[in-house]
Amino acid sequence: SDCMITTLTPSPSIDLHYHLADLEIGKVNRAQQLVVQAGGKGFNVSKILTKMGVKNSAVIPLSENEEKFFSDSARFEGMDLIAVPISSPIRLNASLLVRGETTKVNAASAPWTKLEADRVSKKFYWQARRSDFAVIGGSLPIDVPASWLVGLARDIGKKTRVVIDCSGSMLKNAILAEPYLIKPNREEAEELLGHEILGEKDAFAACFEMHKMGAKNILLSLGHDGVVFCDGKNLWRGYSRKVSVVNTVGAGDTLLAGFLGGFKKGVQYALANGLAWSEALLQYGSENLESRTIVPDLSQVVLIEASGVHV
Repeated sequence: SDCMITTLTPSPSIDLHYHLADLEIGKVNRAQQLVVQAGGKGFNVSKILTKMGVKNSAVIPLSENEEKFFSDSARFEGMDLIAVPISSPIRLNASLLVRGETTKVNAASAPWTKLEADRVSKKFYWQARRSDFAVIGGSLPIDVPASWLVGLARDIGKKTRVVIDCSGSMLKNAILAEPYLIKPNREEAEELLGHEILGEKDAFAACFEMHKMGAKNILLSLGHDGVVFCDGKNLWRGYSRKVSVVNTVGAGDTLLAGFLGGFKKGVQYALANGLAWSEALLQYGSENLESRTIVPDLSQVVLIEASGVHV
């Protein structure tokens, strides 16, 4: 059957991307351009999957005021949006893009009531249980305990493959639910493990450490040093091509979407697909992705027998 993926964005956002020539703290700065987008990790993963032609649904808790903005965005992208009604307003996040560098200011999400938390988990469970993957991405609203996430991941994990893309204490807790896949970047993995990840050897060892902590598979992104995938037995190494970067916003979400969208064809293809899509995003920005033909290059991905790795 066709691949089907359900994403959950517990803390959606409206993202304000300010393009600036320069940024001076304590001064008035004028934006050359402002782009306003519906955002949040799960939503972004769904958006890229849709561009890829992979069937998916995005489950997103939204208040009445914001639902229209999100459904308009989803309709424009051709996405399948499943809004779960809540009362709290959405958070506004700002990205300041200056000379190829991105500075982010993220707000916290307002809390849910107990009833709303139940509504969100029920809706996601029913939607995700028949999917190939259930992706939970981003942070939780204030006052929603990590145990809510762990319980949800455990329940859905009995039905399908759970993918967790979050950081900090959320990731520390979520890994206890033994998810099918986690996708930390270098900083998130360092925080989880409590030590630095410097070279490639460190990255390999870190993947095995995270596997021992409970994650069945690990997709570790190392920025321009590429990616490492580990299933507890073998390691795959994906090398990035040097590209001229115009945009770094959403690169991690795009890597994950590419990987999941290509997974039916095996790990090597999935990694190559993830790299191809995230490199295209870095080069062209998300608005220009669908019009370009993105072809995975399998030579970017090498299988490394774990027996040859001393950890």
